[in-house]
Amino acid sequence: MKSPVRPRDEREFIAFAALMTSAIALSIDMLLPAFAELRSAFGMEPTSNLPGLTITCIFIGMAIGMPIYGPLADTFGRLPILRIGIALFALGALGATLAPNLVCLLASRVLWGIGCAAPRTISQAMIRDKFDGDDMARVMAIVQTVFFAGPVLAPVVGDLLLRAGGTWRLTMLFGLVIAVVMWLWSFRVAESLQASNRRELSFATTRQGIRIVFGNRTTIGYALTLLFSGGAFYSFLSSSELIVGEIFDRPSWFVPYFSITMCVMAAVALTGSRVVGRVGARRLGHSALGFQLAVSLLMLVLALTTGGVPPVGMWMIIMSAQIAAMVIMMPNMTTLALQPMGSLAGTAASTIGFITLALGAILGAVIDRQIASTVTPLAIGYFAYTTIAVVVVMTMIPKKEVTEINDS
Repeated sequence: MKSPVRPRDEREFIAFAALMTSAIALSIDMLLPAFAELRSAFGMEPTSNLPGLTITCIFIGMAIGMPIYGPLADTFGRLPILRIGIALFALGALGATLAPNLVCLLASRVLWGIGCAAPRTISQAMIRDKFDGDDMARVMAIVQTVFFAGPVLAPVVGDLLLRAGGTWRLTMLFGLVIAVVMWLWSFRVAESLQASNRRELSFATTRQGIRIVFGNRTTIGYALTLLFSGGAFYSFLSSSELIVGEIFDRPSWFVPYFSITMCVMAAVALTGSRVVGRVGARRLGHSALGFQLAVSLLMLVLALTTGGVPPVGMWMIIMSAQIAAMVIMMPNMTTLALQPMGSLAGTAASTIGFITLALGAILGAVIDRQIASTVTPLAIGYFAYTTIAVVVVMTMIPKKEVTEINDS
């Protein structure tokens, strides 16, 4: 039984969880506006896509960290493990700031990603500890919207730092500042995992917990849905600068476009967090996936009928619609995936995170490497992956609501 959360405590907790998710998003994409400077600093070709590896390395690090943090947080509590992750986050940001070459930068970004896995995993587990059902979906919608708004906000912040006279290193140093703020704020937040729900840490119990997670069709079904529905999104993140600047030849549009998209996402997120209480997380999440499939089909038709270079304004509108669908779908389906897990929330969150982020980054990289002079590969990827996500929902998700697992 969860104890009621006082409104003031709830507001501070949501703000803290939002900071954790925004820190991840800023870490991933704040370097985007500095890619041109990074190419020049490390002697790359002007059109090289090697800077995109700085994003890939963050995802690799998160893939390494996620399976570790979840079981540890289920045993020792959320906050001690979170603070360890924040320390690694800070070390990675410091290493990236001081990196003398690309290899050191990429290695630091992997360490940074390992640190990012802690707030990503543990914020979701803490939400599961404190909230249930559609109330959890409401909070998850607010928090995860910040995560997905981050890729939009991050280039804006990075651009402001560059315009203020900084270099690409200043965008990395900003990550260290965020880590310090997270660390200090964590001492104001109460531990959310009750002592009675802590699990013994051993190989056997960890294996049992993972088996329970993978054995639950609802949890794994929604995890796979999130994997495929978000797979192409990761390709868009790493290739967005190339698409806007090179394929559409509108480099000056990059930051304004992301700024407008951020406003759209905020409006959609606010609407979703208010609507979910009336229509339910399941209905809202499934409807958003259906909308994403329709937009993906429109995107594919547009790309194929324009030789892969559609009108830039129309393309940006369609991409904004795709991102809006993600803003609605992701928090609701994450809620539905975590709902059955109970005391296994940490292990479940790390498993879902690994599937959606690590494997999603691989799916995104498959598309990303095909993008050169047209957006057709991205359109094909969106339609193919979203179609698979719909098939997963139709075949794997049980029709009836599930009950919470009481695991000891």
